[in-house]
Amino acid sequence: MIAQADVVVIGGGVHGASAAYHLARARKQVALIEKRTIASASSGASGGIIRCHYSNPAMVRLAHRAAERWPALAAELGAPVDYVNNGLIVAVAGAADAAHLERAVRMQQRAGVATQVIAPEEIRAWIPEFATEGLALAAHEADAGYADPYSASMAFASKARALGAQVYTETTVTGITVIGSHVTGVETDRGAIRTSTVVNCAGAWAARIAAMAGIDLPVSPGLLQMVAFQPAYEGWTRQSPTWLDLSTMTYCRPDASGAMLAGGGVAENAAIDVTDVDPDAVPPRPPVEFEAEIHENVVRRCPWAERSARLRAWSGPDGNSPDFHLIFGPVPGLAGYLQIVGGSGNSFKLAPATGEALAEYVTTGTSTYLDPHAFSVTRFADGRPFRGGYQMHIIG
Repeated sequence: MIAQADVVVIGGGVHGASAAYHLARARKQVALIEKRTIASASSGASGGIIRCHYSNPAMVRLAHRAAERWPALAAELGAPVDYVNNGLIVAVAGAADAAHLERAVRMQQRAGVATQVIAPEEIRAWIPEFATEGLALAAHEADAGYADPYSASMAFASKARALGAQVYTETTVTGITVIGSHVTGVETDRGAIRTSTVVNCAGAWAARIAAMAGIDLPVSPGLLQMVAFQPAYEGWTRQSPTWLDLSTMTYCRPDASGAMLAGGGVAENAAIDVTDVDPDAVPPRPPVEFEAEIHENVVRRCPWAERSARLRAWSGPDGNSPDFHLIFGPVPGLAGYLQIVGGSGNSFKLAPATGEALAEYVTTGTSTYLDPHAFSVTRFADGRPFRGGYQMHIIG
């Protein structure tokens, strides 16, 4: 293990790997430390959806920057990320959600997002036989897509290594050295590294890492859960749009084989901020009740999926901030400590932009596309958390 680095990044998920790559591209000497393997936790379990449909301008701007970069990312990194531009449908029920959708789309359009309000019946132009009973309004985002989270994480880490970053897997951080109000190093079970900058990208373990530096970080471990079905229906392909039905809090996207990857649901969203999760335990198989609810919700909108075959279900530990949005940047009173944490199931799509913003912040003290004030950990104490306008609050 190297004895010294300009920056030590803790956590080998997609945000940590992106941060390492962008820092190495900025000619920083970087060490990326991962206690297991690259993308072995939330990044490996993510649904991989890429969208800009959010309620908050700061989030839309960041997501839009990331969306601009995804199409060319494989060429940039020299490795596949399995990106597909398939579009996004967001469907809502009820007057309140419909009014918010119209406001959100107008705001997104002002930010440059290619999106439009559509009638529920128009969804069938993209998804044949889509059932619209109870829906009030919908939106279509043309440039949305999806990518493979594991491939993307590996591509970022591999390119970081090619640019000179040191990537250490199966390596556990045991301490962060602080002298006065400055970070001076990182201790691991393989040795210590002197550094003036540490970046916490530890996901479900983020609060544990922050505590090593004396920081009380409001990030709790949670679980990502998904289930995959094979509908064997010619109208559903890898190019079919991702859809979000906010009346049942369910989302569904295709994969490369034409399967339906789905998650969310009322039960999961009700328990998302109260479930006690041990991130060190083997991730449990999602409950049968979760799979049954998701299947029912998928069939409600796609009746042709009624006889679909269940392929598999999985879960992975994740880190949730109190408002389920990303926490980015420093904490008051401790120089040299930065973080990209707490984004829950919202944050995979942002990785190209968060790594870029982190490297820019380290080198210049500011960032072009990410608002450090909006995403700061101080927003909770200041009473300015992100507030989603929909009943499915995690969507933002």
